[in-house]
Amino acid sequence: MSGEVDPSLDIHSFLYLHPNENPAMALVSPSLDSINYHSWSRSMLTALSAKNKVEFVDGSARQPSSSYCVYSAWKRCNIMVVSWLVHSVSSSIRQIILWMDSIEEIWRDLKSRYSQGDLLCIFALQLKASSIKQGDLYVTNYFTQLRIIWDELENFRPDPICVCTVKCVCKVSSILAQRKLEDQAMKFLRGLNDQYANVRSHVFSYAAQQERQFFVPDSLAEVNATIMNSMCNFYGRTGHTESTCYRKHGFPNKNGKSTSNRGKACSHCGKNGHTVDTSYKKYGFPPG
Repeated sequence: MSGEVDPSLDIHSFLYLHPNENPAMALVSPSLDSINYHSWSRSMLTALSAKNKVEFVDGSARQPSSSYCVYSAWKRCNIMVVSWLVHSVSSSIRQIILWMDSIEEIWRDLKSRYSQGDLLCIFALQLKASSIKQGDLYVTNYFTQLRIIWDELENFRPDPICVCTVKCVCKVSSILAQRKLEDQAMKFLRGLNDQYANVRSHVFSYAAQQERQFFVPDSLAEVNATIMNSMCNFYGRTGHTESTCYRKHGFPNKNGKSTSNRGKACSHCGKNGHTVDTSYKKYGFPPG
């Protein structure tokens, strides 16, 4: 119609193609193979979203009639996205999809072939998760490696969702999700180095105490934070925190007062010679 803007010329339209677009370009790396569909598809959707072309794989950019004015623009964009996808899969998979014309058809076919995973992949991931240890890794890096494996397992075996017409009112789903988090937390703690044995005991005691109060940590991040908070950031030792570190705040003299806090008063016990940060009555007395 007169006065309407051609969508192929509108930079905000999914039918717009930038002049510098390259059909021989691989949008993601590594390419799709038989075991990395979930991470590959996520990366591919992100790349297509950045190019404003995700509508071609999610089904919202349906092929128009050949008599419609935007058919040529749709066809060009579809071929471009097909080419990007063909160059983003392994050579063996490329031979399967090479003769397909619709990007939506190709996307559905790849999902049906590779998204389910098989028992061997699941077994390999579970074995890797059970055998990984902290070793020379920092605690946060060790946690990250485990989290990557657990996320991949979640893609293969997501938690079931109730599809009943009448919405379920029981808490079985939340209970199952909580048990999964607890299992992961225990695996994380078991894999820590022996130097964190006292921290491990502290975390288990903390979890048991909170469970008796009908509360458990919402995520493994809280468990990791508890461990990190049980380590002294100033000196790097476990068993105390920075607020009770003698090397930072001063060792106690024969009267039990810190040598670096003369003239200061404790807001916890009301006595002079120390502050609440180094109060033994609040944080516990030093060994011996």
